[in-house]
Amino acid sequence: MGNKLEKAIEWCIFQSRWLQVPVYLGMCVVMGMYSYVFCKEVVHSLIYIGTFTEETMLMLAIGIVDVSMVLNLIIVCVIGGYWSFVSRLEIIEKDKDCNQFGYLGKINPNALKHKLMISLISISAVHLLETFVAENIDTQHTIMQISIHIVFVLSALGITYMDKIGHTQH
Repeated sequence: MGNKLEKAIEWCIFQSRWLQVPVYLGMCVVMGMYSYVFCKEVVHSLIYIGTFTEETMLMLAIGIVDVSMVLNLIIVCVIGGYWSFVSRLEIIEKDKDCNQFGYLGKINPNALKHKLMISLISISAVHLLETFVAENIDTQHTIMQISIHIVFVLSALGITYMDKIGHTQH
């Protein structure tokens, strides 16, 4: 009897990975919402482009880079998380030589951690750039942003170091 119960518990635990799917689908919906808001802003910018200064264009360009990085971060989370923890993606499995999907066919939890950290650091750097370009710089806000950026960088270095230690011990 105990063996059947143990197998049932293990089966439930293993199947619980599918509970993550609504989160991944929700992230896809958020990407659609983010893209919609972005398109609205681009149309608005096109209407008023005649009034733009060089600084306004720079801020628009930085904003576009920021949106792109956030969407890339979400894609890495969705595909990498689903691939690593829920189920393989058949469409990527068929791309044996990685021509169509590139690195996505080779994602593992360590690579996912590194891509996430790089994305977070990049997004943080873009936000710092936006702050430095802005006319009214709030010193306290800037110090807080720099502190957060440093924490991201140190975290990435720590993760890389821990991975390196883990690889040398195996």
